[in-house]
Amino acid sequence: MGTPRREACSRLVVLVGLLLLLWSSWLSAEAAQERAVAAFTSAWSGVDDGCGFNCTGCGAVSARRTLLGWQVDVEYACGLLPADVPEYHRRATLFVSVLGTVHGLGAR
Repeated sequence: MGTPRREACSRLVVLVGLLLLLWSSWLSAEAAQERAVAAFTSAWSGVDDGCGFNCTGCGAVSARRTLLGWQVDVEYACGLLPADVPEYHRRATLFVSVLGTVHGLGAR
C-alpha cells in the first residue's frame, strides 16, 4: 500500500481519465455523423433493393452528445420509391461510441 499522497494522486489520474472518456473530445459531431453514415452504407452494401441515402435530404440529419458517445439521427429510403418525397423516407438513431464503433443498425 502506498502513501496517502500517492493514493490521492492515483485517484486524481483515474478521475481525470474517466472524465476524458465520458466527454470524448476527440470525437466531434461531424466525425460521428461520418462514421454512422459509413457503417449504415456498409451494412446495406450488396443488398438488392436495400436501403441507402440516395434521396433528397437523406443522410445524417443531427447528432447529440450522450454519455460515452454520440447519438446520430439518419434519414434514408429503402427499395424503389414511387417518388422521392419525405413520406417514403425512414429515420433511425445510431449510437457512435467514444471508440468510434457504431451500434443500433439492427437486423436488415
